[in-house]
Amino acid sequence: MAGAYLAASGAAILWGASFLMTKVTLTQMGPMATAGMRWGLAALALVAVSWASARGRETLRRALRDDKWTFIGLGLVGVSLFYTLQNLALVYTTSVDVGLIMNGFPALTAVLGVWLLGERLNRRAAGGVLVATIGVTLISLGGLAEAQGPASARLVGNLLAVAATLVGAVYIVGGKRVVTTYDPLTVTALAGLFGALLLIPMAVWEGVSLHLSTAAWVALLGLALGSGAAANWLWWHAAKRMPISRAGVFLYMTPLVSTILGVAVLGEPLTVATAAGAGFVIGGVMLVQT
Repeated sequence: MAGAYLAASGAAILWGASFLMTKVTLTQMGPMATAGMRWGLAALALVAVSWASARGRETLRRALRDDKWTFIGLGLVGVSLFYTLQNLALVYTTSVDVGLIMNGFPALTAVLGVWLLGERLNRRAAGGVLVATIGVTLISLGGLAEAQGPASARLVGNLLAVAATLVGAVYIVGGKRVVTTYDPLTVTALAGLFGALLLIPMAVWEGVSLHLSTAAWVALLGLALGSGAAANWLWWHAAKRMPISRAGVFLYMTPLVSTILGVAVLGEPLTVATAAGAGFVIGGVMLVQT
């Protein structure tokens, strides 16, 4: 179980760092191009690693033969749609806000676990979901007066982040069923492959450029190989070995990392409303997990 804990921690930290790296990449590419190139590179790496062994090739063939549409659905929801919404959110609002809003993942996965996996949600957990929802609302609406750009733009970005959180929770809960049948590498590789295939046409339409600065290339490769391929593989490695509700505890680390990096590296504001909302979210998700 210690290995699963380490894997979940590693995934959460890499996802937290992804907001900063995405912000860096978005200075030179659009949101669709960033998502398409990120997952195009990640899918190439993941499929190459899977294909390197005879067992990996056989598992890929079996998965495509028996559950192709399941993996297409995972790629559509957890890669194409999720990262489109997340990247668009980062265009309009701060990485601090996006990271804190996405701290609602554990609460949302608890609700979806009841609906889709038949898990029980007691009154304490239901109260936690309500508290976390209040916190996400505060973050979404808070700090608009202090925003340097138009207040409506930051609100749009925060609402996009809320939508991304909902989509991501569906991916996490839906993928739990799949990873009980297939190994984490296969799940990550095929979800990434189909997600990339859906993203690339939109990226080409938006415009892809290979003339990037060194910093942007480093950030893009970090997104593809670290926060994309490695983080998702680590997450499914952990999810295969522990309940989703327990694995969700480690997602607390994601907004913590994104907030620290956003404030320290990008100089983004941490407003009173955002801090208060973060307190509600953290309190809510802690109630859900107890």
